[in-house]
Amino acid sequence: MQSAEKTTHPDDQSPWQEEEIHLSDYLNVLRRRKALFFAVFGIVFVLVALYTFLVTPIYQASATLHVRDEKGKVDLLGDLGFGQGSPIESEIEILKSRTNAEDVVRRLHLDWKVDKESPELSVQVGEFSSNSEEPVYLVKLTAEGRFDVLDSEDQLVGQGRSGELLQGEGIELLLTGLQGEKGDSFRLTLKSFNGTVRELRQQISASQKGKQTNIFGVTYPSSDPVEARDVVNTLVAVFLERSVTVKTQEASKSLEFIAGQMENVRLDLDTAEKQLESFKRNAGLVQLDTEAESFIEQLANTEAQLAALNVRKIQLDFAREALADALFEGENYTPSVMVDDPVVAGLAQKLIEYNVEKKALLVEYTPEHPALKALNQQVAEVQNRLLATYESNLLDIAQQQAGLYTELDRYEQQLKQLPEAERQLAQLIRQVQVNAEIYTFLLQKHEEARILRASTMGNIDIIDPAITPDKPIKPNKKKNLLLGIIVGLMLGVGVAFFREYMDDTLKDSEQVKQLLGVPALTTIPFLGDRSHSDADRAHTLVSQLDPKSPPAEAFRALRTAIHFSTIKQSKKVLLVASALPGEGKTTVSANLAVTLAQAGGRILVVGCDLRKPSLHEFFTGHKTPGLTEILVGDSDFDSAVNLAGASNVDFLSAGSSPPNPVELLGTETMSSLIDNLRERYDHIILDAPPLLPVTDAIVLSDLADMVLVVYELGRSNRKFTLSLRDKLADIQAPVAGCVLNDKSEKAAGYYGSYYGGYYGEDDQKKKRFWQRNG
Repeated sequence: MQSAEKTTHPDDQSPWQEEEIHLSDYLNVLRRRKALFFAVFGIVFVLVALYTFLVTPIYQASATLHVRDEKGKVDLLGDLGFGQGSPIESEIEILKSRTNAEDVVRRLHLDWKVDKESPELSVQVGEFSSNSEEPVYLVKLTAEGRFDVLDSEDQLVGQGRSGELLQGEGIELLLTGLQGEKGDSFRLTLKSFNGTVRELRQQISASQKGKQTNIFGVTYPSSDPVEARDVVNTLVAVFLERSVTVKTQEASKSLEFIAGQMENVRLDLDTAEKQLESFKRNAGLVQLDTEAESFIEQLANTEAQLAALNVRKIQLDFAREALADALFEGENYTPSVMVDDPVVAGLAQKLIEYNVEKKALLVEYTPEHPALKALNQQVAEVQNRLLATYESNLLDIAQQQAGLYTELDRYEQQLKQLPEAERQLAQLIRQVQVNAEIYTFLLQKHEEARILRASTMGNIDIIDPAITPDKPIKPNKKKNLLLGIIVGLMLGVGVAFFREYMDDTLKDSEQVKQLLGVPALTTIPFLGDRSHSDADRAHTLVSQLDPKSPPAEAFRALRTAIHFSTIKQSKKVLLVASALPGEGKTTVSANLAVTLAQAGGRILVVGCDLRKPSLHEFFTGHKTPGLTEILVGDSDFDSAVNLAGASNVDFLSAGSSPPNPVELLGTETMSSLIDNLRERYDHIILDAPPLLPVTDAIVLSDLADMVLVVYELGRSNRKFTLSLRDKLADIQAPVAGCVLNDKSEKAAGYYGSYYGGYYGEDDQKKKRFWQRNG
């Protein structure tokens, strides 16, 4: 009964044979996953576009500063001095310090937030403080220049007038320039001061402009361009003020000390002059003799020298303590330069030069570099020598004071030898002269210190102040949209390839041939959805209704393949089966029958799927009686067979669904029926059930001369395909090849354009039914 050779899968053929990958393979992946690709791309691009056009724009203001080098600069006043400027990195850190940020927040009231609900509302907040745990208030205009203040719970806390300080329940508020319509309102929030300072410091950015420059820039971003400008300029102003304040700190302290001493001496001088005038008037003694006057003058001069030495001693004590602290902390120190002491002046000059050299070295080296370590050692040596000099000067002052005190005691003893009246007059004259000389000395020092402080300038210059930015730095619309396109494309391709990687279904004929080990006889393009009604199913007989269509041409290719396989040996019975339900085996059976009939000869197509029969839906005729009724003896073939609508094609429906389809198909009656039909028909096509779910097709394979496996591309995975291969090999079915059913619309378009161009059909012709059904 079976004259064809059984097809087996060679053991030495690997189904996982590696193929050379071409660019077309990647393009095919994108074609198959184009819906997913465009969906991902569209979502990413739309999200980026929405963010770009809806996000609040951010503006950035910037200023540029220059740090001057100060080389060899010595103070004007010998008793006072200042330190050398810090490296530029230190200046940047000082600029970004918390103290500077706090001053900026206070000056600009950045912790006050005003949210206007009406753009035409105009208001300026002069004062605002609150002790509420939730300092959020709603201010409503009730009349011209008048307003109500409500808390977060809409409770009235006060009523005020523009230009007048409102003192309500836990709130003080001063509004000026209030203009708007009655009912306009705005929300006023007092933010945390420390939190505002912290945010400001995080947003301030400062960096050096190049490695070999003393120029650095300061930037600040904000959604308000005016606020961005004001913050940068205010920060720079605070930084410059503090820079000058640090440099004049010693002069200010000296000025404050001298001013305090001057006030005390002035009061003492006024008192002494009044007492002298009163004594002269009461005692009748106007002046001393020449010898006594000379003696009193010498005495006053000695006391004035003691007072001057005391001032110098205090200043040296200050300098010695500052130097000792610097040595203890390991910090640099530039001393106060004593003009009348060449040793101190020389050491001060050396320290200034060392500081300049150290700044230059820090640009290129780390503090651990040998050159810097050697320089630090030299600085320490000079500072130790300076400390010794201070100690020596203090000893000299102490010795001078001791000598003057001895001389003063001698004068005191001489003063006691004068008559009582002259002695009292001498004491009073002495007090006046001493206070007058001390006051003159302090007045001179005070003026020198004042001039020094006024002349002291910072070493920071403003190159470019901040201006109001006219364009936002964020979002960059062109950049964002371009980035959205790039990211969308990358994610779209990535998701498409990932989905392809996770999808292990077979999608092309080469994969099927490698796994099944049988040739692909033809590929049937898209025929539409086979879940339509019976009338629609009949429309899929493309071989009869649309013979020039791509599917019809594919079936003719299948007919040619069958013809060549039966040249040497007659193969009449063809079994058409599939691995799984719904892969199109019945559609292939019906169209193949019509195509074979068109080449001549009588064709019979038998519906052998007794479980879910559907062959009768493709042809005009009755469903019962059918094959079931013949096998159980309720009918004979001539009564059950239907003459198909196509010429030379008969079809035998499956009939009723029996409870034991496998047993019926395996009976001798079925075998005899097929043997008898071989004499009456040129080809008998058996439309079999799926191979994997049930064993019906296995039983029928013994009756067939040739087995055609219908395989739907993109549906079955490798596991099912390998199971199908193994089952065909186990039963040694005479598999002639596989018929690939490509339901993708891409296949329909490809074959349509190919065959349409070949047959010369009009490109503007309406889609055929085999395309519309999809």
